[in-house]
Amino acid sequence: MGTEMSRRERNSRRTRTAIIRAAAELTIEHGYAHATIARIAERADVAPRTVSVWFPVKDDILFTGMAGTIERATRALREGDGDVVDRMWAWMFAEGESGAVEGDHELRLLMLRAVFGDPVLRALETRFFAPLQDALREAAADSLGVSAGAPGPAVFAAAAMGTLLDLRARVVSDAPGPGPGTMDAARVFLRAGLDAVRPG
Repeated sequence: MGTEMSRRERNSRRTRTAIIRAAAELTIEHGYAHATIARIAERADVAPRTVSVWFPVKDDILFTGMAGTIERATRALREGDGDVVDRMWAWMFAEGESGAVEGDHELRLLMLRAVFGDPVLRALETRFFAPLQDALREAAADSLGVSAGAPGPAVFAAAAMGTLLDLRARVVSDAPGPGPGTMDAARVFLRAGLDAVRPG
C-alpha cells in the first residue's frame, strides 16, 4: 500500500513537473501567448484536461510555489529577529535552501527565465509580489517605530522590493545567482536606506 502510494506520488510529481517544464520552454521559445493549454499538453505528453486539472488557471503554472514563498517571507518579516533588513536577509538565505520547485532547482531557474523574458509574466509577477511589499512596509514601520502609513516605510518597501527583483533577475543572468559582492552591496544599500528614512 505504501509503495503504491509512493508510486502514485512520484507519477503525480512527474506529471506536474512535465507541465511546468513544457510551459516554461514554450514561453522561452515562442512567448507566453503561444503557450496555450493545448500546446503545453502536447509538449508535456499529457491530455489538455490533465493540464487543467493540475492548473485550472494557466497563469498559475509558471508561478508554482510563489504562494509558499510569499507566505514564508511574510512570516519571517513579521516574526523574525532583528530589524527589517535582518529579517529580510534571513528569509532570503532560507529561501535559497528551500526555494526549489518540485525539488528541482534547475526547473526553478527555467521558470524564472520564462518569467523574466516575457512582459505579460513580468506584469503578473508584480501582482503576486504585492503582499510581500505590504509585509516589507509593515516590518519597516515596526523597525522604525512609526505607523505603517508613514512615508518612510513605504519608501523603504519600494526600494527593498526593487532590490529583491534585481537579485531575482541576477539568478537568471548570473546563474547560479548573484555573488557575495552583489549581495553585500544590496545589504549595505538597504541598511543605508532604512537609516535614511529613520525619524530624527
